[in-house]
Amino acid sequence: MKPVSALRAMPVRRRVVGALLVVALMVLSAIAVVGFIGPPVSGRADEGERQEVQLATADAVTALMTFRPDTLTAAQETVGARLTGRLLLEFRSQGPGVVLPTAVESGAQMTAQVLATGVADMDDNSARVLVFVNQDITLPAAQPQQQVVAVTRWADMRKVDGNWLLAGLQPVGPG
Repeated sequence: MKPVSALRAMPVRRRVVGALLVVALMVLSAIAVVGFIGPPVSGRADEGERQEVQLATADAVTALMTFRPDTLTAAQETVGARLTGRLLLEFRSQGPGVVLPTAVESGAQMTAQVLATGVADMDDNSARVLVFVNQDITLPAAQPQQQVVAVTRWADMRKVDGNWLLAGLQPVGPG
């Protein structure tokens, strides 16, 4: 037979061990939830910046890819304000020819509609954005004269004086 003091001590030990197990399970559950869901503010701090660069990308790409023969001079100022770097220099010298070679000579008209954007890579001063665009192109000498073309481009964005500007536009895919 066990002494009486040993019998009384056993339920207390079981309660302490049981309470410790409950606490341990709660801590492990909390760690699992945070690990699965993430901390409550994770990724949200830069969400506004992501949206800002996506809007700036859509605006710049739309402006660059939308032109008519009668608006080329006025468009160069408004489009140029959305560009930077080499793309700005090329646009100043070639105009819409940056997007559609011989656009000026052929009297081409183009309207772009950005369907979607997605940020692939981003830091404080640069971003690479995937852009899906429908281009409505009219070439007077072509048959048919009007075509709608879906294109996907990588837009390289740079932050200059607090504004996101388009620095480059490349086709997606091998090459």
